[in-house]
Amino acid sequence: MLKVENLHSGYGDIEIIKGVSFEIKNNETKVLLALNGSGKTTLLKTLSGILPVKEGRIILNNEDITTLNPRERTRRKMLYAPEWGLFPELSVYENLIVASSISQKNVKNNINDVIKLFPELSGKVKDRAASLSGGQRKMLIIAMAIVSGANLLLLDEPSSGLSPLYVENLIKKLNELKNMGFSFLIAEQNSSFTKVADSVMIMDLGKIIFEGKKEEILKNEEIKKKFFSL
Repeated sequence: MLKVENLHSGYGDIEIIKGVSFEIKNNETKVLLALNGSGKTTLLKTLSGILPVKEGRIILNNEDITTLNPRERTRRKMLYAPEWGLFPELSVYENLIVASSISQKNVKNNINDVIKLFPELSGKVKDRAASLSGGQRKMLIIAMAIVSGANLLLLDEPSSGLSPLYVENLIKKLNELKNMGFSFLIAEQNSSFTKVADSVMIMDLGKIIFEGKKEEILKNEEIKKKFFSL
């Protein structure tokens, strides 16, 4: 599905991502664990086309998308879903309308189907997004990604600002969506998201320093202490 080869990117002359390579298969969830300042948001912005690639390639479904803009990448069903990725002054329904304009297919039915997946939003469709709780906003951002037609979602710190209970609810929802055929790259500091992971990558200073199953990573004492508080 997604193949990243020797990726380098950053801001101006400052290189943040330094030779990153990995793959995500269809219906796979990969969790990228990294502390603040390690480059995880920069990586997702580069994959989505917000930041240019300095070196390397991004292949999506056997197509080289390295130079495509964000909208063209979304039309190919890969979408970056950042924490700020909604319109606070618009209603829940209006946010979903904006997101669904990318796919332009059966908009009303598509939105109604997605709302059924998110009971937290069903009674809030006329409310402004700004009035939602932190957890409800996270659900709206993911719902917007789904109505866009994307099947590979790049999630940037979905646990940010959430209580431990709502983090668990979000993890359950991601598992449910994975069972429906969606694929995810989840960039996080919260190691709880390894519960939904098929594989885990550890990033430090713009490089992938470890990749494997959670069970394999937990055998590394240094990584356990740094990222898992074990």
